[in-house]
Order: sequence, then structure tokens, then C-alpha cells
Amino acid sequence: MASCRHVINGALRKLGRLGGGREPRTADAADALAALQGLYLSWIASGAFGRLRDVIAEADITAIEGCRIIRDETVVTVTLPEVVPAYCDPLPYNLERDYYTTNPVDSNNRPPRDGSVIQIKDTVGGQVASYVYDGTLREWVQIEMLQMDNEAPRSVTDPEGLSATLAMELADTFGAEIGPTTLRQAGRYTTAMINNPSAPRREAVGVYF
Repeated sequence: MASCRHVINGALRKLGRLGGGREPRTADAADALAALQGLYLSWIASGAFGRLRDVIAEADITAIEGCRIIRDETVVTVTLPEVVPAYCDPLPYNLERDYYTTNPVDSNNRPPRDGSVIQIKDTVGGQVASYVYDGTLREWVQIEMLQMDNEAPRSVTDPEGLSATLAMELADTFGAEIGPTTLRQAGRYTTAMINNPSAPRREAVGVYF
């Protein structure tokens, strides 16, 4: 795994803004951390980690992966899952409805998929909490709460690629040019992230007219 600091320092070096063995200025580090959080959030919004299903929670629930849960935070508690039922591959509407009604126990459970997402939106105040599951850490990481010394989600597969992708986001901010190697690394990372070839194949549901 690579910390956010490692990813950010790597990105700034690729832009020629940081020498070897040095730490960035506080303002540069803060800008880069905000850009890294923005990258993850943009991937969630674009569906790079998969589509999200909207679920209105009217009672305490244990979430499943791939859901955007809308709740009144004053009365509803959402628990992030350590395992999910195997029948979530994929989850038809009637099972999704039953799951959130009764939370059935399935003996054939599995860990959440690496890179899966759960978002929680509070109707009072409008706060949003975005969680990405890191299969190496075996935990849900809240993107909005990332700090410099936290592990960067999905960094274990290709930390240089993640740094290169961040460098592309920061290039205009720092007025820097992107080199061809950085472009290749960023392209390699985003392709692997979207396709996620290391995860088990997930069958799609056919829709016919």
C-alpha cells in the first residue's frame, strides 16, 4: 500500500515540483490532497467503480456494496458490511427489496469487492459520505476524511500509476508539462481500475425488448 503522502509526493516529482527526499510545502500538499480526494469522487460519480443503486433507508440497515443510501441521519444508522451475501452477484430488484426489509442471513458470504462503493446522503443538512472498499486493507475508506498519512485506496495495484493520474490533475495548477511516461502510467492505471481484472468476473443482467 502507499500512503496519500507517497502518492502526492510522487505526483509532484513527476511535475518537477519536488526534489528527491524532500517534502512539499504545506499549501502544495493541501492542494494535492484535495485534488486526490476529488479524483476519487469523480470516479465514483462517473461510474468507474460501478453503478450505484439509490436506496431510501427508513430504518437502521447494514448496507451492501454499490448503493447510494438516502437517510434521515437523526433516526437511521447505516452499518458498513464486512461481508455481503453471495446472492448479490448481481442483485435483482426483488432480492434488493427483501434485503433491505429483513436483512436475511446467507451462509454463503463473501468480502465486498475491491473498489466497491457505498455512499450515504443525509436528507437533513445534505452531507454526503463516500466509502470505497479496499480489498488489501479489508476496510471501507471514507474519501472525504482522507489525510496525508492515510493509506490511499486502490494504491497497492499501481502506486506509480495513481501518482501519474494525480499529476495530470495537478498539471494546470502548477503550470507543468506532462511527460509521455506519466501519460502512459496514468492510462495504465485508469484502464486497470475500470476493468478491475483482478476481481472475480461479474455477470451482467440481460435486458431484452
